[in-house]
Amino acid sequence: MREEITADKFDRSCVEIDLDALRHNYDEIRRITSPDADVMAVVKADAYGHGAVRCARVLVEAGASYLCVATIGEAIQLREAGITARILILGYTDPLSFADVVKYDIDQAVYDYEAAKDLSDEAVKQGKDVRIHIKLDTGMGRLGFIADGSSTDEIIRICGLPGLIHYGVFSHFAVADTADDEYTYAQFDRFMSQLGDLEAKGITFEKRHICNSAGIMRFPEMHLDMVRAGIILYGLIPPGCPAAKEPVSFIPVMSWFAKVIHMKTVPVGTSVSYGRHFVASRPTKVLTVSIGYADGLSRRYSNGFELMVAGKRAPIIGNVCMDMCMLDATDVNEYVGVRSIVTVFGKHRSVDELADYLGTINYEITCIIGKRVPRIFVES
Repeated sequence: MREEITADKFDRSCVEIDLDALRHNYDEIRRITSPDADVMAVVKADAYGHGAVRCARVLVEAGASYLCVATIGEAIQLREAGITARILILGYTDPLSFADVVKYDIDQAVYDYEAAKDLSDEAVKQGKDVRIHIKLDTGMGRLGFIADGSSTDEIIRICGLPGLIHYGVFSHFAVADTADDEYTYAQFDRFMSQLGDLEAKGITFEKRHICNSAGIMRFPEMHLDMVRAGIILYGLIPPGCPAAKEPVSFIPVMSWFAKVIHMKTVPVGTSVSYGRHFVASRPTKVLTVSIGYADGLSRRYSNGFELMVAGKRAPIIGNVCMDMCMLDATDVNEYVGVRSIVTVFGKHRSVDELADYLGTINYEITCIIGKRVPRIFVES
């Protein structure tokens, strides 16, 4: 039986990372993914704020055959933690860091000849081979060779460079999490057409991958040789995403807590926090909570957004401060005292509420929780 988070487990604020939920979510993804496709686990941005090293270990143990990150620094962090699974850097790496790409046995996305030549030279210099994944732009407009046949010869030249193994080829869906399926199918058609051009000239790849989280859930016919599971690993659905082809059950992995550090009742006319944007219109029970915008609780939650205390909602009053915020608990009838737990979000209060309030997405909320907020990993 797993212990619940209590005030003595942390100083000011903490996020709880439920590793059992992470394993469950991986198993759900594996269940709905084509048996012919490997699962690549996305652990970039510190595993979307969840703690990359610990999450990566769990995911590899659960069966993930690949990990992917955004930067060479993220890749090195995993290697230095003893993780030996294949790791792909999805985007840009400065050629000055190619020595580390080769040294740490990292796969690299490639989308122009000059960078590929620099990587090839470094691989030859170190006497090693590097796996590359050719990035195709099928409609995202971000990185990649435009998948219209115009770059076929350049890709072939890259695949012939010494020290490079052209192991993978990939693209990224722009709107798989919306109802614009026509655009997604057009992207997939461009991808397959470009692969057909390359295959006709003798260039094939062991791993073709284009499906992100939404693609995994909605387009099983596009799973190909590998899929890239991102936000759904962490129990969250891309906002506004249409229903999956078959029912899925994901469990939120992260919960965010703080605690009451002071409480008092103030009389009518008392102002609270910077700027005096809240002035009590009634005797008000004020709770000071150990969390602020330096922890990742946006100042835009000031004067209105509600946190949970004693199972009840209590609105933030006044401006969120750097290290604290204040709640109006006048209407919370249950017992609340110093060191009472305050819930920002978790299994019983979705992070989507926080995202909707700010007009953003759930990914951003988990990613911006500050590094001074400790991650407490729990499992049965």
